[in-house]
Amino acid sequence: MQTACTPMRASCTPPQHTTRRAPWRVAIVVAAITLAIAAPFAATRVTAQSAPTIETPVPFDSAGRIPAITPTLVSRLALTAPTWPVTGGFREARLFRTENGAHVLVVQRPDGSVARFTLTDESRLTLQRAVSTGLVASGTGGQRLTTDANTGLEVSQPAGNRFVRNQTLLGLVAYGPATAALLSDGGAAAATGGYFLAAGTSFFAAANLVKNRTVTRAQSSLASHGGTRGAAAGAAVAAIANANSGPGWGAPILLGAIGGTVGGYRHARGLSDGEAASAGFVADLAALSVLGIGGAADAFRRDTREVFFDPERPDLSYTETEDNLRTPGKVALGAAIGASVLGYAYGPRYARRASYNVTAGDVSVAFASAALGAVAAIAIPGDNTDETTMFGVATAGMLTGAWLADRTLVRTYDRTSADGTLVQLGALAGALMGGGVAAVTESGRQAALGMVTVGGTLGLVAADRILAPARDAGPLRGIMESSARALDDRVRVSIGPVTSVHIAW
Repeated sequence: MQTACTPMRASCTPPQHTTRRAPWRVAIVVAAITLAIAAPFAATRVTAQSAPTIETPVPFDSAGRIPAITPTLVSRLALTAPTWPVTGGFREARLFRTENGAHVLVVQRPDGSVARFTLTDESRLTLQRAVSTGLVASGTGGQRLTTDANTGLEVSQPAGNRFVRNQTLLGLVAYGPATAALLSDGGAAAATGGYFLAAGTSFFAAANLVKNRTVTRAQSSLASHGGTRGAAAGAAVAAIANANSGPGWGAPILLGAIGGTVGGYRHARGLSDGEAASAGFVADLAALSVLGIGGAADAFRRDTREVFFDPERPDLSYTETEDNLRTPGKVALGAAIGASVLGYAYGPRYARRASYNVTAGDVSVAFASAALGAVAAIAIPGDNTDETTMFGVATAGMLTGAWLADRTLVRTYDRTSADGTLVQLGALAGALMGGGVAAVTESGRQAALGMVTVGGTLGLVAADRILAPARDAGPLRGIMESSARALDDRVRVSIGPVTSVHIAW
């Protein structure tokens, strides 16, 4: 029996087990309370993670063929505010439907940020009608178009660094020389410095442009085409003005090159690669035809006159020869510039309204055929034929070559831009071989030109057969499939709520 502890009994100590067990009991109680408090929060966290907000992608048009919209497609379909709420640059836009039935327009900006626009039912239906109406107005009706789930309707793919490269080359051959001529009165140092400054600036200006916006291949090609032809138009203006100094030639050439580049870039907005190439092709044919007609009319003969100085002092007098372009020649040059502008404006209709697909590669082949036609035509007249006749037959041969290419090559196959370039190189290689045979055999002018023509034609056809382009896909308005797979007889249809769509034939 234990004896109770009292203050009088110093030898008595309290039981030690009670003191040892108290902390464990407190810890258990605290842990139980903590778990009781934390359990609801833990359950809430698990519940929130297991029930995310789900948004389902939906197409923009009623037919379900347009899963995404790019800046090019916005321009092509003429989408404007308030129907199209997006302002500023963007890469692509997609439409999503939330679980509660609302619609959200998700826009990816060039810098990677994402903007979200909540659409009411009315605004979504208005946008859907605008897209469908735009497809019909553009002549497609949503049919016979190659679309891609990642990029929407790719009328022209992004150019990447191609635009920067082309503009840098244009700086070397157009901006730089024109600037050097403009500053030539300041001496060789000023001219040289101007050349390098203009050539270098062209790279940084183009690189800064593509940094903040998407530049399509159509814009890149037509900007380069417009820049070179604008420089040529500037030279024509200088000739019309009888320029006789470096600045007199440099100023209009520089302004023409810059104006042509900007005009081509803006004009190609919304165009497919084929439409942009058609614009340049028709512009070239129109300008060259006018110049050929002017040459056939003997418009480019120059007037020569003697200028006498100091008539009061015959012993100090001398004569100079001034060559001035005659008025008919000035009229022909001005008409060529006007014809080129009209060609740019109406040229896209060649690819847009043809019953077959006119791609950028097809246009390159047609241009090579037109050049061969001109060479073949001037091989027909004899050596004593006058210059005016040569102008006429060369123009007729050029147009005939372009027409034959359209009838036999363009309407039967679809060529990529790379295919067209290689076919042109094949034609050039064949022409060089023909010229080599003519040189070895010491042939005359007619025979030599004939061999060049035959060699170029055989080289063109051989290169085209080696590449084996896909069969023509019908009126695709100059659009080539954006994937690496070539157009064959034809890609299968896959139509779902939001899937990649390829039209079968």
